Amino acid sequence: PDDPEIQILLMGRKGSGKSSSANTILRERKFTVQKQKNNHEAEDESEIGKKQVAVIDCPDLLDPDLNEEQLEEMKEQLVSRCSAGLSAVLLTVPLEKPLQNEEEILDYIKCLFGPEVQKYIMILFTHGDELEELDQTIHEYLKHKDHEDLQRLVTECGGKFHCFNNKRKSDDQIQELQQKIEGMMMESGGKFMMEQMKRNSSKDTRVNCK
Repeated sequence: PDDPEIQILLMGRKGSGKSSSANTILRERKFTVQKQKNNHEAEDESEIGKKQVAVIDCPDLLDPDLNEEQLEEMKEQLVSRCSAGLSAVLLTVPLEKPLQNEEEILDYIKCLFGPEVQKYIMILFTHGDELEELDQTIHEYLKHKDHEDLQRLVTECGGKFHCFNNKRKSDDQIQELQQKIEGMMMESGGKFMMEQMKRNSSKDTRVNCK
């Protein structure tokens, strides 16, 4: 938590609200869908309180339209961008849509970075405005029997989750996320560093994640 910079990696399928969530975190419209059309990671940063917050918006690495060469290039770029360490990996999941490849993305993250990254993964539910229309909290929503798949995904991530209403750019939801990220870092002894990844997994293993 004493680290002056928070480094966040956003992952998720297309249309899951990654770019909108990045803009919410940075309090500024810095990411657009157009920026992601070339299938490259986008990165930007902002200052929140006394912390410098950097966000990496990663395209869907499981996109079937990617050829093998594009995928290898993207993986190398991603590993390089994360070399300074990660404070959190946020997997964006839209509340009002059924799950698709989220569990595969989780497995992919762990294959690419090694099992230690599990401690830093948190589910970021998007489209929180749906909850206001239902007059429910996120906890009430997840407890419903129709949403057992979402609850299972949260359990797989150690119960760590947050919910964003990207239509309402309030500081409260950003500050709460920051507190949760700092809590994760405190429990895990700081950032997830690439040295840990190198110890746990060879380069060949990382590159060969399918």
